[in-house]
Amino acid sequence: MSTPPGPSESRDPTPGGRSGAFWTSAARLAGQRGGIVAVIALVLTVGLGFGISQLKFSTDQSNYLNSNSQVAKDNHAYQSLFGGESMITDFTVDPGKNLTDLFTPNNLKAFAAVTKELEADKRIVAVVTPVTALQFTHNLVSSPDGNPINSPAAKMLLSAQQRDTDPTSQATRLQDAIKTLGRVNAIPPAQQTIGSPAWDNFLLYDNSGKVREALVPFFPNRTNAQMVVRLEGNASIKDEGAAASLVQEAMAKQHFENAHVVTTGASVLLKDINDYLRGGFLTLGAIALALMVGLLLVAFAVRWRLLPLGVVVVGLIWAFGLAGYLGIHLNVVTIAGLPVLLGVGIDFAVQLHSRVEEEAQLDRADNPVAATLRNLMPALLLATVAAVVAFLALEFNATPMIRDFGVLLAIGLPVIVLATVLLTSATLAWREDKRPTQPKDYTRGPLGRATVTLGSLPRVAALPLVVIAIAVFVGGAFVEGGQKIQTDPQKWVNQNSQVIKDLDYLGDHAGTTSELGVYIQADNLFDDKTAAFVNTVARDQIAKHPDVLTNASSLVTTVGYLLDVPGAKMVPPTGDDVRAAYAVAPAAIRSSTVNLSSPGGTAGAMNLIFQTGPSSLVQRAVVVKDIRATVQPPAGVRATPSGLAVVGTSLLDNIGHNRALLTYYALIGVFLVLLLRYLSLAKALLSVVPVLIAVGLTSLIARGSGLELSPLTAVSGPLVIALCTEFTTLIVQRHLEERALGLAPRAAVDEAAARTGRAFLVSAAAAVVGILVLAFSPLPLLRDFGLIVALNVAVALLSALVVLPPLLVWADERGWVYRPQGGAGDAAAGRSASPADTPTGSSVA
Repeated sequence: MSTPPGPSESRDPTPGGRSGAFWTSAARLAGQRGGIVAVIALVLTVGLGFGISQLKFSTDQSNYLNSNSQVAKDNHAYQSLFGGESMITDFTVDPGKNLTDLFTPNNLKAFAAVTKELEADKRIVAVVTPVTALQFTHNLVSSPDGNPINSPAAKMLLSAQQRDTDPTSQATRLQDAIKTLGRVNAIPPAQQTIGSPAWDNFLLYDNSGKVREALVPFFPNRTNAQMVVRLEGNASIKDEGAAASLVQEAMAKQHFENAHVVTTGASVLLKDINDYLRGGFLTLGAIALALMVGLLLVAFAVRWRLLPLGVVVVGLIWAFGLAGYLGIHLNVVTIAGLPVLLGVGIDFAVQLHSRVEEEAQLDRADNPVAATLRNLMPALLLATVAAVVAFLALEFNATPMIRDFGVLLAIGLPVIVLATVLLTSATLAWREDKRPTQPKDYTRGPLGRATVTLGSLPRVAALPLVVIAIAVFVGGAFVEGGQKIQTDPQKWVNQNSQVIKDLDYLGDHAGTTSELGVYIQADNLFDDKTAAFVNTVARDQIAKHPDVLTNASSLVTTVGYLLDVPGAKMVPPTGDDVRAAYAVAPAAIRSSTVNLSSPGGTAGAMNLIFQTGPSSLVQRAVVVKDIRATVQPPAGVRATPSGLAVVGTSLLDNIGHNRALLTYYALIGVFLVLLLRYLSLAKALLSVVPVLIAVGLTSLIARGSGLELSPLTAVSGPLVIALCTEFTTLIVQRHLEERALGLAPRAAVDEAAARTGRAFLVSAAAAVVGILVLAFSPLPLLRDFGLIVALNVAVALLSALVVLPPLLVWADERGWVYRPQGGAGDAAAGRSASPADTPTGSSVA
């Protein structure tokens, strides 16, 4: 380790050249014109800060799907036809009660009141209560003349019996019809109204005592009933959230006897996330600030140690203000940009601040800020460009919110670096002019010694480290595809929230949590081929995917299940059957199931709704892909899966289809940047060896620990690469600087480590802490991202400090790293190389 030079000596290896002159002039100007710099900073802060008010929070499908994708177009069309998401109210009957006890006079009034209130709001498309469902069945089995034989249901059953070609099956149907007629005749006509227990019992249960199959979507079992409220389609997250709250408030006003009532739905989940984004964004920022204050006060032993935090906060205002002007939305992914950029920004600011202290304390430079800018700025700029290139690799992902995250980081980091350089330089130049920092040798402190120790592996370890790096990278790539990804959307959000408790309750009691819609378009919705097709699709998919799909609901299935008789052959409904059912269907059921192109016409679209039980996106994706691959509509008919389940599975496909490639794109981009800057294959390769270890090891750690990755965590590779490359760039550049001063390779590595130890370890801790802040989020999607990526970044930075020094020594001794131009000074005596013998700043780099 060299002795600090005296006041008249210079350790600056790059005093000449246009680059050096520029930074010297910039530093002097910053010090002399501190007031002007302050005014400029204030104007920028106010102007860009206003852009923060333009930031919008978004959780709608535009974050998950590209607007020009077919799935997005199909979902938009589906919601235009039949409305948006549904709110589900579950009625669990009290112990000792049964479903017929839901239809008391008080409850009938409550159902009527809530229906009237909700239907009066334009944000509500349809309200289907248990009473509505029973009313539909009542209309099917009733006739104007009071004779049940003339009811629509009786005519449909008679037609089915005539079309049944199996004599045994025909006989079974006849016996069932006689039994049904007997049940009807046993109830006096005056009591054949909803609210009469005997009639309710007949409407609810078939002749075997089971809940009628057509009513299962609304009465999934003998103790639960469901009310479905369809919200306005293609609404903004704000309007949809308001509509969801309206439904919950309307239900809370009513008292329902004999039942426990829970109202929830996917819209409540999205509203919950959106509400969290608005408050959580600031909460995470506050936690990050508090942790950074503690870190800087405890570990960063310099004058004005909180200055890096102050300048980075200003940089964050600039960055997010610019994001607001550019229309970048804050969503469940981009919200992570605040603590990440704070951590990375502190990382850069600490490096700059520490170097000024080094120039003042160890080298006693006449102008520490000028010397810092001359020596450090080439490395900081290269690290910034490499990081931006790594972030932009996220643009190759098909998910809009992931791409927005990449853009936010790629824009935010340079803006923060600009603020850091401008404000730190001006502030410290003013300070050094007024109260210069006194000389001090801090290189033997704990952080400096720790950094030297980390990089102390002998040069003979170089080749084994290269082999290990390649092996770890290949091993990580091999296990990458087998990592577990949590694909249940309910597991991405706060598990202690009321909406999750309600959705879990709904899944436990009714067996359903979401929907998968298929809309059928036809020139004639009421012909035999359309009816037969819808009937077949519904039954086949339920049979093929009973673990995901719990039931099917449509106008066709209502008729189809009505025609089913235990022990008899299945006979599909006819177009006339469907038309007759449509004629007597309540208005809410009509609007939910059929959309005719013109009043009185037959062309249009029909809705087939599958209710899904608790399941992951992977499981739902299997169903969606199977429908697309195997369902073959007849001529003139088109079937399109859509709805929230399809949007979710498409999101999973978008995130996963090139997940590993994003890491490779970032790695290749960073390598090309380094190669173009150094014009040296050896230096570029040396800089990426620790990156290879970091990338591979993080995958191996995740796989070995059995951790489940969230969709966000699965695309964190470019972030790890960006931070690791920053460290390797700074280490390589500092090594070249020390070599230009005449130090031998090993001595140069040790000197660099001793001098920069506190900066590297504090900045590394800042980067890790910045990301780790996300672990404080109640959303597992963000919390897991924070925990796993913080671990990955720590591994990446540690690999840079441990692996790169012996590689540099080994390669440098072979003349592959530093090539002196002329004589070298006597570093041991504290002398610098003369300007004539020292490469320019550009050559050293």
